[in-house]
Amino acid sequence: MVRPMDFYLFMERYGYKILFGIFGLVLLAIFGTLGLYAYAVFKLFDFFAGGLLLLFVIVYAFTAGRRVLDAQAKAHAKYFYDDRRKR
Repeated sequence: MVRPMDFYLFMERYGYKILFGIFGLVLLAIFGTLGLYAYAVFKLFDFFAGGLLLLFVIVYAFTAGRRVLDAQAKAHAKYFYDDRRKR
């Protein structure tokens, strides 16, 4: 005789495994896309030129790109956030 499993028991037994699998697939997709991008750059250019290009992109992303995003966030916070006290 098969007893029906309620939702809470199902989540206790399998829920975290399912969530862990989904999270793993998302991370695999993100790192896979980055890996394919690096492979395409190395294949399109030479190893030295592709390495320099990837190094430039990484340095730009962590320096100038971050400053641009921070400036945009401050501008949006200035116009879309009301810091006045509620009455």
